[in-house]
Formats: sequence, structure tokens, C-alpha cells
Amino acid sequence: MFCLAAGLDGDVFVGLDLGDAGNPGKVLRIQADRREDTVIQSIRRPRQLACDTNGNLFVALEEGRILKWDRKTHALSEVMRAVAPLSGIAVANDGTLYVSEYGRFESAPEGYARPSEPGRVKVRTPDGVIRDLSVGYWRARGLTLHRDSLYLCTEADREDHGNSGLLVSIDVRTGKQHVILDALDYPQFPSSDSTGRVYFTVARDNRLMALDPGNPFREAAKRPGPITRLLLRGGEIEWGQKRRGPLLELNAQSIRLTGRLVPGAGRTRIEGWMDIPAQRFELSTEDLYPRHDGEHPSPGMFELPKVEARCTEGLLTVEVFPLRRHEGCRWPMVSPGTDKESPASGFSERPEAFRIYFCWQPRASK
Repeated sequence: MFCLAAGLDGDVFVGLDLGDAGNPGKVLRIQADRREDTVIQSIRRPRQLACDTNGNLFVALEEGRILKWDRKTHALSEVMRAVAPLSGIAVANDGTLYVSEYGRFESAPEGYARPSEPGRVKVRTPDGVIRDLSVGYWRARGLTLHRDSLYLCTEADREDHGNSGLLVSIDVRTGKQHVILDALDYPQFPSSDSTGRVYFTVARDNRLMALDPGNPFREAAKRPGPITRLLLRGGEIEWGQKRRGPLLELNAQSIRLTGRLVPGAGRTRIEGWMDIPAQRFELSTEDLYPRHDGEHPSPGMFELPKVEARCTEGLLTVEVFPLRRHEGCRWPMVSPGTDKESPASGFSERPEAFRIYFCWQPRASK
């Protein structure tokens, strides 16, 4: 399953990539009463899905085709072509289509595909005119639209480093771009809700993330020595135990952090991101899964520090992410297409730091 899309009356569409031979891919519809039916079949590599306000479904195929499934007639048609590999699609209320091209790749003598030109975002207006909206994105993955802002996820940079993906906003009127988040690891197919929140997954870290443009994080005024960067929203942390308030304790190997949580005016929930250099921990720097199979299909998975966290009151959640270094180029791969596939000599994405996320909120009353 590469992508989901919500239609009308509780319909959920699921794109299924089932291989290449014989075009076995399809799109499944799950209706509100849980009935399932296949609305599109005999396709190859379906990527992002999107529905318009009438419930019609649009499907981006990696080979460069955009298909439309008509909700009333169930007729299937091709409405646009773009440069393969094609990944993302979004549709506006007036029927304008936006698509993201992953970038151009060329075959190298060594037998692998190397990136040769960054991807771009194209727009197709209702009268059928197709033009470039914004260009210059390596590994452009997926799109979502909220009002005049088009959000784009890029998986990684040209060299395919870990934690080099971006979340970018593009003004659909001018094409002006703005990087909102960087240092993401393989962010995938974003989605947005009616309030403007943007949701996306980070593939290797196996998490669903949310960005709320109206409630941003900010740099903390103070941070203890082990932390090289600290972002907070909803309040402050007074390090030490002098003030009153919920006492927060984070312990990870030799690192001990203690502070009092101070919610902002009218706020109760406090969230934070803190970066701590990897050399502060005694951990293996080797990839956890040097051989790749169906359960461990990708490299870049590393041992994480165990963080023990507690708070004297309320509910506390803590997650740990690796922040992978950018060293060398992944290509040309060694033994490509086998379980021994590995990056080129000199490439490294061993963690340079670990990013700890925490969320505190008062315990709900019974």
C-alpha cells in the first residue's frame, strides 16, 4: 500500500502496488459499510491518490500517467501525462491538477540508475493547459493542497542521504517556494485537513507526523549542556528544581536532565524536540539489518538510546529518532537488487545526533 485517499460518503481508496509482471496493481475502494470492490485494475505502480469535491478519484502511476475514475459512471480515463517517475498528485476545487515528478534518472555503466535532473511540480488547468509551477526538487514524493498553499514532500537530496528530506510550501499563484521543515528522513505523501494541518509519514522511522502551521515550535531561551538544539511549544522548561510545577526527568545512559514544566498562558500541553550528539551515548554505530528482506527492506536503521522519562504529574510521552549524517554518496550501490545491497564506499548515514521528542499534558479527569 503506497497511499490512501478519502472520498465521499465514507469511501476510502487504497492503492496497491503488487509488482510489475502482468500489470497486477489495482485500487481498492472500502465503503462506509466495509464492503470492498476494485475500482481500477491492471495497472502498474500506483502512487499517490487524490479525490475532488465530487468524489472522483485521481491516480498517479509511476510510469507518468494520471488516471481519473468517475464516481457516477465508474468510467476510467487518462487525463494527463508527466515525466516518469511520477509520484504526487493533488486536485483543487475547480479541477486544477498538481503533480510532482520525482526527478530524472539515467542508467549508469555500472548497472544502476543515477539522478541526473531534479524533479518539478506541474499544474494542469481545467482548460487542459500544462505548465511548470515550481522546479528544483530532488526525489519529489507527494503533494497536498490547502487553499493557496501546495505542500510537497521530498524524500532525500541528490546523494540520497538520510534525514535530508524536506517539507516545502509552494504558493499556487506565484510558484514561490518556502522550506518549512528540513532534516526529515524519507517523508511520504502528505495530506491536509480543513484547519490546514499537514500530515505525513517518515518511512524508515515508522511514524506519522503532523505539522500545525498555526502553532509552531520555537527555539528555547535556555537549554542544558548536553542539548545542542531545543524547540518548544506550549510553555517553557525551567531547568533545575527551583520553581514549582510538574517535575520532568529524562535519563539516558550518563545523561540526566531535570526541569520544571511551565505552561504558557491558557496552555496545558507542552511539547519539545531536543537534539543530543551521538557521541554522548555508548551505542553500536552499525546498521541493525545489514541483510535486507521483506521485514527489513531498507538500510539506515540504528540502535537508539533508551530514554527513561517521568513526570511528577500528568501524562508524558517520549520518542527517539536518529539524526543521520550526510557523508559521501549512496551511489553506485554494491550488489544492487540483492539482500547484500549496500551503499558505495565512503557513504555513511550513521547517526550524528539523536532527536528526542516529548509531549506532556495533564492527566484527564475521570
